[in-house]
Amino acid sequence: MDSNEKTVRSLWKYPHRIFAILTFSKKKIVGADEYQQARAHLLKQEKEATQLLQRLAASRRELPMVQISNPDRFKFDTPEGEKSLVDIFDGRNQLIIYHFMLGPGEHAGCVGCSFCMDHIPNLEHLRSRNTSFAAVATAPLSEITTYRKRMGWKFPFYSSAKTHQAWKEAEQAGETVTWKPGNGYFGLCVFIKDGDRVFHTYDTTARGVESILSTYHLLDMTPMGRQEVGNGMNGFSLHDEYGVEK
Repeated sequence: MDSNEKTVRSLWKYPHRIFAILTFSKKKIVGADEYQQARAHLLKQEKEATQLLQRLAASRRELPMVQISNPDRFKFDTPEGEKSLVDIFDGRNQLIIYHFMLGPGEHAGCVGCSFCMDHIPNLEHLRSRNTSFAAVATAPLSEITTYRKRMGWKFPFYSSAKTHQAWKEAEQAGETVTWKPGNGYFGLCVFIKDGDRVFHTYDTTARGVESILSTYHLLDMTPMGRQEVGNGMNGFSLHDEYGVEK
């Protein structure tokens, strides 16, 4: 095997090396003064983006909300037994739910969902702001627990199979369920509670969940960026499968 063939095979096996080559081929090398001028110009753009995001967050908080009728009918299997939507607020006024793609009999969860959940922080910070978090999936609780243990996650992760059935019954009765993800899809939903009254206030999916991905935010600061082709979390693996031959 000649050196050119070795190089091609190496790049095919480790495609992120291509991004390094492309980055160095187009980066301009300048002196300190020119760098500082360019950095000052970018800082102005960054501040404008920060202000835009602040306005967007304010608009998000001002969205109207939908009351969920009879929230106790939406059940989740948890390690402590069956709980309702009201119960999994865990005594707090706000709740964030991540709809995770892991179905019955699947040995591993969606790679993209798993990548997202690797970014969930110590929940004490959220809880100090009167907010609970839980992930839910349609798989049985035993399978969810096995996968959660494999991934080393500490956040609550419940089975929503009974809730999916309740959604079907609600829709058959003519109700519109605003917090149900698309068929076989993922997403974040946000709720607020006043006593036993529960309201759906926000939901997002697809690239809308990128706001929680600190890996992306860190990579966005680097010359090579996210090292992806197109949009989406391509190229990532389950965190215990890097370097494992498939």
